[in-house]
Amino acid sequence: MNAAAEEKVGPVEPGRLHQALGVYQSALAAQASDAGANEPESADEPASLRGILAVKREFPDPKEFLSLSLRLKRFTEVIGDKKLIKWGMVKHSEGGLEIHDAVVNALAAAPFRKSGVLDKDAFHELVKAEYIRLEAAEKN
Repeated sequence: MNAAAEEKVGPVEPGRLHQALGVYQSALAAQASDAGANEPESADEPASLRGILAVKREFPDPKEFLSLSLRLKRFTEVIGDKKLIKWGMVKHSEGGLEIHDAVVNALAAAPFRKSGVLDKDAFHELVKAEYIRLEAAEKN
């Protein structure tokens, strides 16, 4: 195991994760517009890798990048989470995808195992707590 994998994956500031998601999506959108010009996706650089590299350029600190990249790699798993869909925190529709801020904020703080696996039970508890916090703040 390399030194980076042995280090504890720390939480990130929710605003930084929101920003990293934007950078990642922009890189994917740029890939899609390039593909619209009849350029096939390179097997050497799939869209997901291109997105991660864009995030790495934007967030050069190794510890922060490690934490952000693990969270981004688990993002598709999170948006497909049946429990979050049932709770209405993630909504899939013809118009796209709607994700409650509580989900992204909780993902920013969620614990990961050394293997890079998201602790789902802790994550779900964080989503609930963050939802309650955001709803209370909205009422004030």
